[in-house]
Amino acid sequence: MMESQSVLSNFLLFAGGLAVFLLGMKSLSAGLRKASSGRVAHLLSTITGNPVSALLSGVAATVAVQSSSMVMLTLIGLVQSQILTFSQSLGVVLGAEIGTTMMAQLIAFSPGEFGLPLFALGFFLSLIRRQRVLSLFGEAISGLGLLFFGLKLMGMAVEPLQSSPQFLSILTTLDNPLLCVLAGAVMTAIIQSSGAFIAILITMAQQGVLTLEVAVPLMFGANIGTCITAAIGSAGSVRPARRVFLAQLMFNVTYVIVFLIFLPPWLDLIRAISPSDAAGGLARQIANAHTFSNLFMALLFLPFLPQFGRMLVKLLPDDPDEMGRIPAVWHLRTSALATPEVAVGLARLEISRMNKILGRMASALPVPFIGGGNGRDLIYKRLGVSEGLMMREEKLDFLEQKVTAYLIRVMQEAVGEPLIREAAALMALAKEIESAGDVVETLLADFPSGKLNVGLTAEGKAEIERLHEQVCREIAAMNLAIEEMSPRRASAVIEEGKAFDRIFFDLGFSHMRRIKSRSESERTHDLHMELLRALDVLHHQAMSMARTIVGMTADRNA
Repeated sequence: MMESQSVLSNFLLFAGGLAVFLLGMKSLSAGLRKASSGRVAHLLSTITGNPVSALLSGVAATVAVQSSSMVMLTLIGLVQSQILTFSQSLGVVLGAEIGTTMMAQLIAFSPGEFGLPLFALGFFLSLIRRQRVLSLFGEAISGLGLLFFGLKLMGMAVEPLQSSPQFLSILTTLDNPLLCVLAGAVMTAIIQSSGAFIAILITMAQQGVLTLEVAVPLMFGANIGTCITAAIGSAGSVRPARRVFLAQLMFNVTYVIVFLIFLPPWLDLIRAISPSDAAGGLARQIANAHTFSNLFMALLFLPFLPQFGRMLVKLLPDDPDEMGRIPAVWHLRTSALATPEVAVGLARLEISRMNKILGRMASALPVPFIGGGNGRDLIYKRLGVSEGLMMREEKLDFLEQKVTAYLIRVMQEAVGEPLIREAAALMALAKEIESAGDVVETLLADFPSGKLNVGLTAEGKAEIERLHEQVCREIAAMNLAIEEMSPRRASAVIEEGKAFDRIFFDLGFSHMRRIKSRSESERTHDLHMELLRALDVLHHQAMSMARTIVGMTADRNA
């Protein structure tokens, strides 16, 4: 009875220590990420085609945020947004694998006694709100303290295992390195942190309950298991972004195969170059095995990255239509935020792109109803017209969120009132365009083109086409007005739009007169009026955008 209570209390102590450790790791990573204030993304976004500089950037970024998973997710996002190419990302993947080993080296020093003092220091520093950077570093230091304290708790929990017959019998089943690799991969995938799993291994080694022959294959498995985060992050991305995950997975699988083949001589080499004083020496040997194996494989892969990249492209070839179908920003650059004037210019280009997407939607809007609903998208031939409209509506939703978040950061950096006003006006334009896209979504939901039993009359089609051409001209004219934020061009759009109301009311009365004498007009009345209403809303959205630009200029000159 006493023994079972002891096992339970040790298990709870270990679970609590692991929770404190993971909380500390999360706090450490969050504090460092906030303190770097987007510098990691900026660092990665400035990578050139030089593989060595890409590798060093990957090392620096991973050490800076203490999370290879965060670096991989950032990298996938940059490739998804076409800020980086797939080939440029390969060196960063190798660098992240090296950078992630630094925490293991630190943990091997047995820093558990420093946990609570560091937590106290970091906590009090985080209270200094007037010094934001100091406060954020305080958050990171307190996280490091929790991390160390969690390690100490886990060490206390596993210490009795060295004399436990049951645990020793479990270890004998792990004599098979392949089984160790599988166990390490599964455990790391569950907790989604290779750093946390390797910290557990080192802690157990410090208590003398693990051998190097068991710990190193478990560590190899952790390198494979950590790929789960990139797999989740790349799901639904464009193929170049998914190839980033594939590169990490293939690199780590190759790494494991190579070192399993040469495991005995590799372990002998690690023992020869590492201290061997009891448990502390074993912890250092595990940390060194982690660092040197990742470093060796990264340097081995580095000269062959072009060939490696071409092989991955063959395994997962590009889809010519995919980059256009999947939402991605084209113009926004995190690096430009340091110069708000440049960032605002990039936001204009992105919003002008949104308006062009809206223009394509407006151009295709009547086709499912006037063209019989069987047409194909003009650009993406694999999609039907309705599918193309919905794909672009999702793009507008995505871009509006990204542009708004970007402009909020611009406003936080901007100094002058005119720049803040322009950023606010651009946010309003992005929202107007997104709202216009919702009109198309609503129309398609109310009138699925495949379920229409009767088409519009010839006269009705001609009327819709006439109004449709007017709206398309207005939206197209807004492109340059947005790019230049030109009140002159915006005023011209407003003048162009004055003809709309007259045409709209004329066509409405014409349709009502037709209903009296034509039964088919009565049957298609709802569809006809909803098409007119949708075009009317698109017109008023265009006018609202034009007035926003004119009004911003008037405020600036007031």
